[in-house]
Amino acid sequence: MRIYSRSPLAALAASALSCAAAVVVPPAKHPVVLTWDSLGPGTRYYVETSTDLQMWTNATNTIATNTSLTFTGETSRIFRLWASNAPPQKVTLDWDSSAPSTDIAGYFIHYGSAPKSYTNRVDVGLATSVVVSNLVAGMTYYFAATAYSSAGLESDYTNEAVWQCSFRLRTSN
Repeated sequence: MRIYSRSPLAALAASALSCAAAVVVPPAKHPVVLTWDSLGPGTRYYVETSTDLQMWTNATNTIATNTSLTFTGETSRIFRLWASNAPPQKVTLDWDSSAPSTDIAGYFIHYGSAPKSYTNRVDVGLATSVVVSNLVAGMTYYFAATAYSSAGLESDYTNEAVWQCSFRLRTSN
């Protein structure tokens, strides 16, 4: 994701680890194997299934990162996955300076759990990348960057980068 701004920063990009996912599986007469990436030790994963999005049935809960499920019938199934007890997650933010300036003394990364409501600020100096850790799996975070001068003046915020930890749910049969 690239975010452009009128501030002295050209772009703010967010990339994350690979906390809910869904996949549709056509009718099958053999087991369907679902796999996903680990969120870390101690995470419990819950797989639910539905044929109509109205009622969900718990198919399994596990600490493994895969499960094999067998179902019958001529109806497609929807599987969804979510997690609990996941350890803290992290996101990597990168940005480019759009206006070469000898007066930029550093950058701040601002973030919080609501749009344009930043409760945290990280001073990253002149670095153009930072890893923000201790993020809660399943929460949505909003990030913006500012540049500051040696006189203590701060630029406008960049547009927001939005990050939410999400699974990549894969199927095979």
